[in-house]
Order: sequence, then structure tokens, then C-alpha cells
Amino acid sequence: MARLSVREMIDRLIATPSVSAVDPALDMGNAAMIDTLATWLEDEGFAVELLPVAESKKKANLIATRGRGPGGLVLSGHTDTVPYHQSGLDHSGLDHSGWDHSGWDHSGWTSDPFTATERDGELYGLGTTDMKSFLALAIEASRAFDDADLSEPLILLATADEESGMDGARALVDAGRPKARRAIIGEPTGLRPIRLHKGCGMERLELVGRTGHSSDPAHGASALEGMHAAIGALLAARDSLSHLRREELTPPHSTINLGRIEGGDNPNRICGRCVLTYDLRLVPGLDPEEVRAAIRRGVA
Repeated sequence: MARLSVREMIDRLIATPSVSAVDPALDMGNAAMIDTLATWLEDEGFAVELLPVAESKKKANLIATRGRGPGGLVLSGHTDTVPYHQSGLDHSGLDHSGWDHSGWDHSGWTSDPFTATERDGELYGLGTTDMKSFLALAIEASRAFDDADLSEPLILLATADEESGMDGARALVDAGRPKARRAIIGEPTGLRPIRLHKGCGMERLELVGRTGHSSDPAHGASALEGMHAAIGALLAARDSLSHLRREELTPPHSTINLGRIEGGDNPNRICGRCVLTYDLRLVPGLDPEEVRAAIRRGVA
């Protein structure tokens, strides 16, 4: 098969939906993208290994290796993108890859999210920068070397679920793979080397109340009202995290983002269960368990 150019590879990857989301209704998996990368890399002479993630047939990590021996360099990228869906919207149809995206919101886009569209010398598409293009660039960079040029292995790593539960990274840690001395993670940084980053935790808060009919609230305990108070405590905790700063980071303080909330089933029933998922990003120097303990005290 003829080699594809970098632009052709980017086009193909953007056209392959691979949304990951904590909401199962939005989660697509990355199997199609992993299969595409595996084919390309095998054609380039890499030994390709696919590692299933979280016992899911639609999610996997890919480890592709050229060269042998200890050590080595890893070029690492994730294959998934964030969602762009908004609940309750009715945008029906099929994209050109055959994926059903009924109810998906295109309103924030001026071009097809699944097409790499060039405007003013820049490419626009879902995942173009974060971070499908890096995988195409890593393949192109590998073409400059023969196996005889490599004194240590060159490893291309493509992971699942970076944008949601980090299941791909967890699976690699559990497996102790890959083993190498160095790694370049191709997240977009404006080509400026980044030597540290905030830690990231995706947290879940679930409140269980007591349901009942809305005509007599005294007979129930609303989990939604409890969550209202808990959100106030979370926002107070967020304010308290601003004291420790690392000026080389943007923003230079820790953050808490309230990302998704769900609860209740009908206006005339007291809400018996409410779930909030939030994103916690801590600057180096903060103990995540101490922060979690403070949050638990605040929402108790």
C-alpha cells in the first residue's frame, strides 16, 4: 500500500470519530482509530501490539515498536477526543464515516468537526491539535530512520480514554508497559518543552436522599437540594486552593471544574439521588488525599 502523507493521515484520523465521555450514551471508543494506526505502523515495519482496555472490545491501547534492546524512546499520544454533544438538541444525520450522531450539536462549529478543514494556514477539526495530528507526525518522523540506525527501541504509544476515565493510562501502569528511558508526550504546548504539569483527578460525588411525592416534601429528603449545598462547599474549597501557586503554570493555581450533574426523574417527585462529576487539577506540592478529605468534610 502506498504511503500516506502527513496531511492524508491527519485527514483520515480526524474523519474517524473517537469521542470518550463519562456518559455511556456519548462514549464511542477508539477501536476504529487503533485499527487504522495499527495498519499504518505495520506497513512501516513496526511490531504492533494491541492491549484491550477495561475489558472493552471498543477500547484499546497500541504499542508499536521498532528496534530492540533495553531503554528506548516513547512517542506518546492519546487517540480520543472530548465530546461536542449537548443534551436535548435535535441535529439528526449520519457523518461521512457512517457514525450515527443524531442529537449532536454542531452549533459551535463553522465546519464539519470530522473533516480537517484548512483556513488561513491552520487545520480545524475535532482532535486536530489535541492530539491526533501528533500521531501522524510521529509516524512521519519515524520514516527518517532505518532499524539499523536505532541503538535503542523507538516506541509509538497510542492510548485510550485520556479525556474521560484515564483507563488507558491505568491499564499501562497495571501492565508495566512500555519500558523505556525517555518519553515525549505530544500534547499541544506551542512547541515549548513542559517539565511539569498539574495532576488531574476526575471525581464523583453521589448523594442519596429519600424520594416521595412533591405534595408533601416533609416525607422525603431531596438529593438535589443536598447537592446545592455540596456545590457551595466545593466552590469554597476551590477558593481555598488558590494560596499555593506555581507561576510557570497557567493558571498558576489549582482548579475545580463542576462538569456534569444528573438527578431526579420527574418534577412532581422528590429527587432521591443526585450525582455530580467534577475535575480536580492540583499544582505540584498539594497532597490529593488531603484535598479530598477537606472536600469530604465540607460536603458532609
